[in-house]
Amino acid sequence: MEANLPDTTTEAWKLNEAGLSIFPLGSPFEEPPSWFVEVRCNDDYEQAKTDWPKAPRYRWKQYQDEAPDDSQIEQWTTLFPHTNWAIVTGYGVVVVDADSPEAVKFIEDGAITRTPLRATTSKGKHFYFQVNPDYPIQNSARKNRIDIRGAGGYVVAPGSTHADGTLYQWETDGYMDIADLHDLPMLTPDDVAAINGFNGQAAEEKPEGNLGFSTDQYQLPHDGSNLAEGQGRNNAAASMVGQLIRQDYSLMEIKRTLDQWNQSNTPPLSDAELNTTIASVTRTHTNNNPGSPVHVVPPPKPKFPFSHVKELVKGVKPINWLIKGFLEMDSLSLMFGEPACGKSFAAIDLACCVATGKDWHGKPVKKQGPVFYIAGEGFNGLSRRLMAWQVSHGYNLRNAPIYVSQCSASLIELGNARMVSDSIEEIVEETGGVIPSMIVIDTLARNFGPGDENATKEMNTFINNIDQLLRSKYECCVLIVHHTGVGSKDRARGNSALKGALDAEYAVVKSDDEVKITAKKMKDADEPEPVNFLFDPVRLPFMDDDGEPQYSCVLREFSPGDADDLKSKNSIENRLGDRQLKIIETLHNLLRNAQETLHKSGRDPMNARIELKNLKQDCYDQGFICSKHWRRTVDALIYRGFIEVNAPFVTVTEKGQEALNNA
Repeated sequence: MEANLPDTTTEAWKLNEAGLSIFPLGSPFEEPPSWFVEVRCNDDYEQAKTDWPKAPRYRWKQYQDEAPDDSQIEQWTTLFPHTNWAIVTGYGVVVVDADSPEAVKFIEDGAITRTPLRATTSKGKHFYFQVNPDYPIQNSARKNRIDIRGAGGYVVAPGSTHADGTLYQWETDGYMDIADLHDLPMLTPDDVAAINGFNGQAAEEKPEGNLGFSTDQYQLPHDGSNLAEGQGRNNAAASMVGQLIRQDYSLMEIKRTLDQWNQSNTPPLSDAELNTTIASVTRTHTNNNPGSPVHVVPPPKPKFPFSHVKELVKGVKPINWLIKGFLEMDSLSLMFGEPACGKSFAAIDLACCVATGKDWHGKPVKKQGPVFYIAGEGFNGLSRRLMAWQVSHGYNLRNAPIYVSQCSASLIELGNARMVSDSIEEIVEETGGVIPSMIVIDTLARNFGPGDENATKEMNTFINNIDQLLRSKYECCVLIVHHTGVGSKDRARGNSALKGALDAEYAVVKSDDEVKITAKKMKDADEPEPVNFLFDPVRLPFMDDDGEPQYSCVLREFSPGDADDLKSKNSIENRLGDRQLKIIETLHNLLRNAQETLHKSGRDPMNARIELKNLKQDCYDQGFICSKHWRRTVDALIYRGFIEVNAPFVTVTEKGQEALNNA
C-alpha cells in the first residue's frame, strides 16, 4: 500500500530551496488522529477526514517570520514522507485563492494584475504574487468567492492531495520557475479593490476622489523621482504612501508630498486617482493595525516638562514592595534560565503567593491582588503545576484572582499589546475595579512577536509597550520569564536594552534536583541572598484513563545547612528500579540504532528522534513492563529528570545517561 502513495519529500525540498516557508499538514492517506476527530471536529469522523489533509500537524506561527531550517525539514520529511505541505503566505508570497470556475475566469480575464505562477486546486486556482513591503496584506480567508492569503495565513502546496483525491499542481508560464519568486508581480490597491468588488462589497466602500480637506495652504516639498505613463505611477504612489505612514506622517503631509511628486510625472495622475491610492493604502493600514491610526492633521508637538528638585525631594517615598525584599510594585523584573531549569515553576509559585497573600518562603506578600499570567506554551502543563501548588500548600485556588491567557501575545506589536491591556481592563471592571498586583509574561520568546530580540529598536518597542500599557497603567509588577544567552549562561538572551530597563533581575540555575535563584540586579534596594529549592513531587487528585496516578512538582525551599541531608536524599532518589533502568536502556538503544541508520544513509545522525509511543511499544514487546505499570514508571522518570519529553519525542537526559553508565 505504502509503495503506491505519493512521495512529497522532493516537492517539500523544492519549496524550501525556492525560499518559501513551509510546514507539514495532515494527509488523506492516513486516519486523522483521535485528538483531531474529538477536539477539532466534535467527534465528526467524516468531517475530520475532509479537514485533516488541510490541517497543520504542529503549531506553525513561528514560521511566519522565519522559515524552518534544513534539520527541521529533514525531520519532517523523514517522519511524514507522504504528507501534504503548506506554504506560509506573507513570507515571500501573497496568494489569491479563487475557489470557483467563475472566480478563476474573472481573474484570468484580466480583472487584476496577471501572474505567471499559479496552481490548480480542487475547485479553482491559486494565483501567486510577490510580497509588497510598502503595501502589507493580511490574511483574509472569509469564505469569499476570492480570498487573499497574506500575513498570518497559509495555502496547501502543489504536490499535496485534496481529501477528494485531486492533486494540487503548478501551472506556470513557460519562462517561470518557482525559484524565481523575485520576478513575480505585486498586488496593487486597484487589484484588491477589484477582488472586493467581485466578492460583493458595496461600491461605495471603495475610496475615491475627495479626501475631505484642502492642501492648498501647504508648501510642497519635492520627494521621489518623476515617472511617465506606463511606468508604474500607481504602484510608486502606493509605495510612497506606505513608507510615509510608517514614518508617522499625517494624511495632509502625505497628500502634499505626493502632490509635489505627482507634478513631475508625465502626465501626472489625476487628483481622483492619487487620492484613491492614498485612501486605499491608509484603509489597508488601519484595518491591519487597529491600534495605529493615521492622523488627518499633524498632531501637536509633545511638551518636554521639567520639575524643580524640591518637588522630587518632598515626594520621596519608601520602596513599595510586592514581596518584601524580592519584587517591587510598579517595576519591570526578569527571571531567566536554561530550558527546564524551573523558572516557570518559580513564576507560578510567585503568582500563587501574590494572588492568595501567602508568604513567599518567609518573605511577606505586601500587596495581595489579582495576577494575570500571559502564557506562551504548555497550557496543559501549567494547569497541572497550578493544581500541584494548590495540593502542596493547602490553598483552594478556585476563588483566587489568577487569570491565565488562552494563547500567547505578540507584545512588540502595538495593536496586540493594546488588546492584552484592554482584556485585562475588562476583567478589572467586571471584578469591581481591583487592579492587578502582578503580570507574568512567560516566556519573552513566545510573547515577543515577529521581531528580533537582538535588535535594539525592536527590544525597546517591546519594553515601551509593556511599560505604557501594563506596568505604568496599573503600577504593578511585571515579571518576564526568559531564556539564557547562547554564548553565556550567566545572562539573559537578547539585546542589552532589556537589562538596562529592568528594576530587578534573577538567574534560575538547576543542578540535579536543586534549583537556585540568584539576584543579578536590584535597582533601588540591596540584592537579596540566593534562595535554594528542590523539586518536590506532588501527586494530583485524579487518575488517567488507565487508572494510573498523576504527578506534578512544586519548589520546596531548603537552606545550605541541609546540604548533607540533601546529598543523602539525592543518593537515595537517584537509585533506579529495574523497570526504570530498563526503560532508559531501551530508549538509549533505540536512539543509537536510529543514529546509525541516518549515518548509513548519509544524513546527519543528530537528527535522530524517538517518539514516546515507539519507546512504549518496544518496552511492551520486550515483556518487562505492561500497561498497568507503564504510565506510573515513565512519569517517575520524567519528574526525577532521567528522561525528558518534548511531545511527541522523548530523550535521555544527562542525569539518565549518567545513571545508565553507572549501572
